[in-house]
Amino acid sequence: MFKLCMAQKYQKQRIGSVILNPIGLLWLLMVCAGILFLTGCDQPNDPVTTDTPAQPENPGKTDTPTQPENPVQPDTPTQPENPVQPDTPTQPEDPVQPDTPIQPEDPVQPDTPTQPENPVQPDTPTQPDTPTQPEEPMQPDEPAMTELTGVAALKAYLTDLPENTEDTPYRIKVNGINLEKTTTSGDTLRTLYEALIRYVALDLSGCTGEKISNVTVKVAPNKANLVSLILPNTVLTIEVNAFSDCIALSTVKMPKVTTIIHGAFSNLAKLTSVYMPEVQIIENSTSPSGGVFYKCVALTSVSMPKVQSIGNNAFYGCTGLSAITLGSIPPVLEGSNVFKNAQLLSAIYVPAAAVTSYQNTDKTNWILDLKQKIQALP
Repeated sequence: MFKLCMAQKYQKQRIGSVILNPIGLLWLLMVCAGILFLTGCDQPNDPVTTDTPAQPENPGKTDTPTQPENPVQPDTPTQPENPVQPDTPTQPEDPVQPDTPIQPEDPVQPDTPTQPENPVQPDTPTQPDTPTQPEEPMQPDEPAMTELTGVAALKAYLTDLPENTEDTPYRIKVNGINLEKTTTSGDTLRTLYEALIRYVALDLSGCTGEKISNVTVKVAPNKANLVSLILPNTVLTIEVNAFSDCIALSTVKMPKVTTIIHGAFSNLAKLTSVYMPEVQIIENSTSPSGGVFYKCVALTSVSMPKVQSIGNNAFYGCTGLSAITLGSIPPVLEGSNVFKNAQLLSAIYVPAAAVTSYQNTDKTNWILDLKQKIQALP
């Protein structure tokens, strides 16, 4: 605009001078024409300059304010996809680690205590059979067994020993005695009793004789000192009253005896065990006190696998007897009081193949009550 004004001013001055000169007039006309031409061209250019105000394209810079595309950056706040990281908190799958606590399979280790198959070792505790070694207590300070020959040697030996009790008997094996002799001065059962001035567990397996005879042994002294007894294989018969009233006698082994006469073991309140695998006949008695095992109240079980005949009153008053074992053939019961007052008797064991035979037997005195007790051997 300033240039335009200056130009116009300039032109006016020139016009003034041109008017004064024809050549200047012509020049003036040409200048006017040029001015007209120029003004015709400049004016359209002015709008262009108005276009330069279109430098509001600098507003295009305002477009740069369209940098609010930086708000696109707020899209970056869409980094809340970091909340996807909260998905990582789904690390509560670590609770899957509680699955590892499934290690309570360690409690399976309590199954290892099933090494209670070692409890199968508790079967070894069935070694309580070794408690039959309570015979050990019978050896206070003495050797396991002392061997002597003859009654005189036995008596002399016991005389030199201190007094003892039936719980600590001296264990002695005596050889060389003929148990069948009947003279009062010989090596008979009577003289043997007289020698027992101490409590003794007596082993007579080294002696001889087929039977133990009755001389006057029922009232022989020191019978009460006999605690246990083993008879020789030669003895087949035990006579009347042979061991009656041996009140401390608790165990008897008679491996080959086949016949026992009445009263032989009567009134033995401490007798708990009798070994008689070959016994066939237990003699009959006309009176209860004559029963072979009369009032052996501590006797709980008896095995007689070969017995053929059991006399009347044989187990009369055996109040602790709960079981007996018999063979394959029902024995003859010689009277109705064979098991009189043996209230605890609840089982009569026989071979399995013989159960029916016992239950159907028609032999005398095999009453229904006894047949109902028949059971097969375990």
